[in-house]
Amino acid sequence: MGSDWIDCELGDLIELKRGYDLPKTKRVNGGVPVVSSSGSSGEHNEIKVKAPGVVTGRYGTIGEVFYIEDDFWPLNTTLYVKNFKGNDPLFVYYFLKTIRYSDYTDKGAVPGINRNHIHKAKVKVPVDPIYQRNLALKLYDLDSKIQLNQKTNQTLEQMAQALFKSWFVDFDPVFDNLLASVDFKLDNLEGSLPDELKHKAQRRLAALNSLENATQCKASLSALAHELQAQLPTKEATQAAVQVSEKAAETPVKANFNANPDILAQHANTHAHFPNEFEHNEQLGWIPKGWSATSVEDEFVVKGGSTPSTKNPDFWEGGEIHWTSPKDLSGNTTKIMLDTSRKITSAGLKKITSGLLPIDTVLMSSRAPVGYLALAKVPVAINQGYIAITDAKTLSSEYTIQWLDSVMDEIKGISGGTTFAEISKKTFKSIQLVIPSKKAVEAYTEVTKMYYERITASVQEINTLTETRDYLLPKLISGELQIPDVATDDETVD
Repeated sequence: MGSDWIDCELGDLIELKRGYDLPKTKRVNGGVPVVSSSGSSGEHNEIKVKAPGVVTGRYGTIGEVFYIEDDFWPLNTTLYVKNFKGNDPLFVYYFLKTIRYSDYTDKGAVPGINRNHIHKAKVKVPVDPIYQRNLALKLYDLDSKIQLNQKTNQTLEQMAQALFKSWFVDFDPVFDNLLASVDFKLDNLEGSLPDELKHKAQRRLAALNSLENATQCKASLSALAHELQAQLPTKEATQAAVQVSEKAAETPVKANFNANPDILAQHANTHAHFPNEFEHNEQLGWIPKGWSATSVEDEFVVKGGSTPSTKNPDFWEGGEIHWTSPKDLSGNTTKIMLDTSRKITSAGLKKITSGLLPIDTVLMSSRAPVGYLALAKVPVAINQGYIAITDAKTLSSEYTIQWLDSVMDEIKGISGGTTFAEISKKTFKSIQLVIPSKKAVEAYTEVTKMYYERITASVQEINTLTETRDYLLPKLISGELQIPDVATDDETVD
């Protein structure tokens, strides 16, 4: 029967082999993954092992296991499965994740796995490869859902970053409006713009012209510019721009510009909130006309934190209040914070002057290292390694976290410290920034708030899936939980 299990040594199940030396200086880009004890570590143009493969760390990072779906080169810091001995590779991957590798490390200055020792590990495994496969697929399905959610989150974050850069770093809508005001003829800008802005206008025009619907897009921008230049109140100008395409008999706009109503409505919801001119600011250079410049201190409410004494159990034992250090953000794949590794009591909270910070507080690690970012989706207390932004005069949390991301190089550049980089609240508060129009911030926030709501829901699902997988993994692999003996065709792991 497929559910028959046997007791054996690991060496009876598989044969592990040490990987191969390949200094970085001798690697040639060629699409072949190079795998180290910590995972993917570049590429090479030569294949050492055919896929599918299973790799774990021999030195360096111990205990990580990787399933490799392409032909690859395992480095000498790894052990890879040379011979699966008829067993299912995916099952072997999950099985190796349950091994306690610390029991098989050498006792040297640099701990490492001795393959001869680990081959002697006593194990219990199902004998039928089809049963092994079905068991592994239960876990693989959970991992696939986790990875899909992670990819979706990454895409949403990239969309939020790209939109911020377009609107508030490159000022694309302002250049679009500027170009539309001169009928997209750069010659009409001669003498009216400094070279710095003229070059940017040229690049933006080239980007517009490269669009598949360039003609319609430019016609829409021209129609919007025509209405805005009529100096109507903003609300009326926006409504008029949307209605332009419906007034062929009443207005020459459609006849002159042939604006697509869908594109026009989109531009009316975005570009109408941006000016078509720039003005020079002494500290920040050229910024959109009508936008203001200020300091972090003037715009934001900035707070720090502290750590209640770890020697006093009254501050920690049984605590249910989220308390975070930057360590919670290391390795995070999103900017959303839903949980913390440590909790404090109400007595511990009283030792932190900044208290419990509200949902949607923006967190930035200010030391060791500078630059981790998070949007708190739970009330949270913080340690001294954070700068927290709890409120702002104009800017939303969604805008603020993307602004921090966009100026992180500047923030790191002004960080001090001898042992490790650190930025003080005083230095942070001195940073200058542009404050866009309220309507522009609201338009951005409306879009990105939906992104972060989706990311938050996705992170919650990832956490549930991860807990389920981690619960099932040791129980399925050990045979404590068994799956029905169902004969199925082999499934392909993509």
